[in-house]
Amino acid sequence: MNIQIVGAGVVGQATGKGFARLGHEIQFVDKDRGVLDLLRSEFEVLTEPSFLHGLHNTVDLYFVCTPEQVVEGVIDSMVEDWRKYTTAPCPSEPIVIRSSVPPRTARGIMKRYGELHICSNPEFLREAVAEYEFLNPPGVIIGECCKEHGDLLEELYKPFRKPICRTTPEVAELTKLAVNGYLACQISYWNQIKLLANELGVNSHEVGMLASYGDDRISVYGSRMHGRPYRGKCLPKDLQQLINLAQRKSINGQLLEAVKGINDYYLVKGGE
Repeated sequence: MNIQIVGAGVVGQATGKGFARLGHEIQFVDKDRGVLDLLRSEFEVLTEPSFLHGLHNTVDLYFVCTPEQVVEGVIDSMVEDWRKYTTAPCPSEPIVIRSSVPPRTARGIMKRYGELHICSNPEFLREAVAEYEFLNPPGVIIGECCKEHGDLLEELYKPFRKPICRTTPEVAELTKLAVNGYLACQISYWNQIKLLANELGVNSHEVGMLASYGDDRISVYGSRMHGRPYRGKCLPKDLQQLINLAQRKSINGQLLEAVKGINDYYLVKGGE
């Protein structure tokens, strides 16, 4: 397939380079010319995403891997370019959102434009090993806008030989936020235990290690890796998205806010 990757950051590069290894033609799009210069020797690069490129050079799929704040704006600009030079209301090629976005983002954009096809394909990549994890996922989630494009994405991911779950865009979007919210919760929980352990003169890491040994329901993620606040590009912003969603829907988000509160305390305290 011919695939355009919009956003050549960690996720975009892992996605594009991973699919290139499987024999697909990849084009990267990013506003950062420095990033594109590093990719130029291996890939075709553009500074602006556009469906118009697909009119002259076949593009089968567009993967949007930009920060969530600009996802809708990027897609809006692509459609505007399309409508300037064609009589058709929308292109037929599907857009696949990899970014963490509020649930119903894909559905809302499709509703606004009518014939546009948008799927959600959330990523669960760690920055240091993103390309390896892209090629070796535990499973793949496809939030399909329709069966036709769900089939297309399933065919794309079949060579990975991993379980593929096809669902709605809303379920896929919320799943991504739920995963990162849960990871943040684990870290904050064990940081809370550490505060108690410190007052008792107990080693909290030993407590966490024994807890994960004694009960296989206890993940080593927080039990053995705690004592510092969670940071990074994903956990803080995705937890905040969940908090914002709860507030908009007038749902009690007390647990989510407590997770953030404990982390804020550790950010000020400076960890261990």
